[in-house]
Amino acid sequence: MQIKARDGKVYDVSSAPPGGTHEVRLGGSVVGTFVLLPRETQVEVKSKQVDETLLVDIADRFVDAGGAPMGIL
Repeated sequence: MQIKARDGKVYDVSSAPPGGTHEVRLGGSVVGTFVLLPRETQVEVKSKQVDETLLVDIADRFVDAGGAPMGIL
């Protein structure tokens, strides 16, 4: 799913099963990952192009766009 983040860039976010890791890509390269948990979002930065705050923003927008697995709101 493509997600436009607050920095104005469009990121490709992979789908994952509940509790699985979503990869965030920019220009074909993985820049970070996130895991949607019932009470928090765990993020991992893999590139200097993003930071933890931006990955959380991307995860929030991913959920708002309907990308969350069943049972996670």
